[in-house]
Amino acid sequence: MSGLNLAATTKEEQDKVAIDLVASGVVYKERLAMPVVAELVVREQPEHLREYFRARLEYLRNSRTRMPRN
Repeated sequence: MSGLNLAATTKEEQDKVAIDLVASGVVYKERLAMPVVAELVVREQPEHLREYFRARLEYLRNSRTRMPRN
């Protein structure tokens, strides 16, 4: 990756960053018990990135167990 400039990355890397952002938003809403249907969000993602999106969702959901509780 080329530092912090996302415009200097490839289109594929930019797409993955966007997918990470959407996945983190879904998990955030789930943690706050806000209404969100993850499967509908999956269907809105490009076909070639859906499996990556599901993997990021699973990773972020599991990261909850590693976070300290307040």
